[in-house]
Amino acid sequence: MAENLFKETFSHVRSSYEVNVEDFEMKTKKRTVPVKKIVLIAAVAAVLAAFGISAAATDFFGLSSVAIPGEDGDGGLISMQGFADSPEGQALHDYYYGGLTLEEAAEKYGLTVPERCEIYTYDGMKELLGGELTDERNTRWDFILYEDGTFSADQEFTASDGTTVSYQMYRAVKGSLTEVSLRTDAFGEDSEEWDLKIGKQEVGLVLGSGDRSLLIADLGDCFFAVNVLSGKRADPTFGGPITRETLEKLAKSMNWDVLSRVVRPELSPPEPEVQFGAGVELLPTYIDEAQSFEVTLRDYGRTHFITYMPTPEFGDVRFFLSADGKVSDYEFHPVFNDNESAKVAAVSFEDLTADGNADVLALVDYVTAAGRRFRDIRIFTCDGDGEYELDWALGENAALSIPEDGIDVASVRRFCKEYFETGQGGKDKAETQDQVVASLTVEEGGKSYYLEAVGKRSMYDDRWGIREIRVYPYGDQGKPLAEPVQVIRIEDAGEDFVDGLYAGYTECPEKEGVMTVQDMNFDGCPDLGVYGWTPNNTIPYYYWFWNKDAGRFEYAVTLQGAEPDGERRQVVECFQSGGAGSAYTYKTYEPDENGMLRLVDTRVEKYGDWVEANDYEGMLKYLQSQYTDEYWLTYGLFDLTGDGTQELIATYGTCEADFEAGVWSMDTGKMRKIGVFGMGHSLLYVADGELLRLMGHMGYEQIDRIGFDGTEVTETLISKRQLGPGEEYATFDTPFELSPDSDLSPLA
Repeated sequence: MAENLFKETFSHVRSSYEVNVEDFEMKTKKRTVPVKKIVLIAAVAAVLAAFGISAAATDFFGLSSVAIPGEDGDGGLISMQGFADSPEGQALHDYYYGGLTLEEAAEKYGLTVPERCEIYTYDGMKELLGGELTDERNTRWDFILYEDGTFSADQEFTASDGTTVSYQMYRAVKGSLTEVSLRTDAFGEDSEEWDLKIGKQEVGLVLGSGDRSLLIADLGDCFFAVNVLSGKRADPTFGGPITRETLEKLAKSMNWDVLSRVVRPELSPPEPEVQFGAGVELLPTYIDEAQSFEVTLRDYGRTHFITYMPTPEFGDVRFFLSADGKVSDYEFHPVFNDNESAKVAAVSFEDLTADGNADVLALVDYVTAAGRRFRDIRIFTCDGDGEYELDWALGENAALSIPEDGIDVASVRRFCKEYFETGQGGKDKAETQDQVVASLTVEEGGKSYYLEAVGKRSMYDDRWGIREIRVYPYGDQGKPLAEPVQVIRIEDAGEDFVDGLYAGYTECPEKEGVMTVQDMNFDGCPDLGVYGWTPNNTIPYYYWFWNKDAGRFEYAVTLQGAEPDGERRQVVECFQSGGAGSAYTYKTYEPDENGMLRLVDTRVEKYGDWVEANDYEGMLKYLQSQYTDEYWLTYGLFDLTGDGTQELIATYGTCEADFEAGVWSMDTGKMRKIGVFGMGHSLLYVADGELLRLMGHMGYEQIDRIGFDGTEVTETLISKRQLGPGEEYATFDTPFELSPDSDLSPLA
């Protein structure tokens, strides 16, 4: 299973808006997208720590009572919302393991899902609950408070001996359900677990042998949990190691009577949901009256289509729908072009995709810095539900097919008509409909079978998708019979199936590779593999194994880069893993008594990018030799690994959008590459000794912490938001200094 996609993180970056960090858990079968989310929200930052249940935790008041058993070997979860056998605990189990949505799980157990929250200061919480929540040994940062009284906050506690420990508190009001939980797997066998009576309140404590500990308490109307980010060992980022005595002092520093008071806050009315810039004021100054029209569109009726010229906040043309002409009701997908927008040449409303819905065509003229003029084609296709999507591929294909000086509404209309009637490049329209894409013959038990892969080609390129495999036996005349004995629908792979080219289809770049046959479980029978989809590393295949008794193929497993080793009777799966593909994971399988593959071994090989350079200057000269004059190359020094020696961080790229950064560390007398991270539309800052990346583009802002997990560079999300009208991108006091590669003075 792909593990540790995002490492545990904690940051003291302050913010005036909600900050989220998400930890994604992949299922046993690898996918290109995460399939479950375990989120713990905090006011300053959020941490999803890994926890485990030690052998001693069998009768302990706290841990065993909140442990939710997992499935498929994932170890389970620890509920932050109450005991495992409570409605909240059972609903959380059904949400993560029973296939229910959060709302469905809540309804099943008579719970509610809080939908709104606000940031409250400590003083605001003190006023709401009528007393101090913690004593003066604790920091008093902001809280995130939900409509039902559920809240969370990150804090720090400083003991009398000077030991500081970071922690994260979460109070869940009973009767409500959120997706907050902790993942199991890392307390250690030597953890200590006990109960502590504080006044009338009984608190459960766990001192981990690693760098995690826990406090939990049943407060009557609510359940309280504290995720302590230190144990007998510690991550220096979160403070030093703690003792049993320090953990008890932390528990005693909390005012349990106040923490138990459930008060529903009066939150501000919810903001209306907007789409892109919908709901913003449109200033008449920027409305292009010549290219704005009153039109009738599906799901909008009679409305105003508004062409909005570049503004100081957004330097490109945008398009809106508006009922009154002044306030936007809907914004079409915005596009930003680095060139100067000269004018909108034309706008057209017609069915370009032959699906019965009116699409929107806009032709926008630009002027490059060198003075060259060109025309951009934007086609917004209607999906039938009132949503307009920017069809990049269709627009690009039109631009490539029409002479540059001949792009107008009529030429785009003709191109689309031919495109959707005959297919790309004049190919037969039948190729974009279901057909036999590939076929092969297999032998089994003295019989021959003919396999047909049925699917279709993409409208836009030469990719192919397979929907089903038809299995025909050969007859006495040496020809396949007319009726198949089995039809394998690819989506019957169940939860392992990932939509590819279209819903229900795989995705393969060429016809010849859509399926393969080999003996994967060493039983002497042919097994069927179907090319799944194209991820960012190793190709996954769905496998159907031949069942001798049933005389048919049966779905078995999805594997990436799997190779059968007949001599050892093992199948070895290999795929890239780690940040930026910085490692290879090898999984070894052997067939069980039923012919299915069982996992018997997993190993991970890390690798670095060694360079024959033994100092910063040598490394920089090597980089200069790799990047031509068309690249911008800058660099800076920062101790990212925390070992007291600075790493060389070099940024390179041809434009703002494609910049990335490489990180090189000194290791055994040579410079070793320990990772890369993106720098498109980004700036670097230093805050509280940490390296932060601020990305800002088209009104979207994202802040990430750039760190090191002991093996490779990590990127951990701190916050993300879409800027509203008049809002500015975040700033920090200390920019990370980057010097041009021609200036070697920082290396002196």
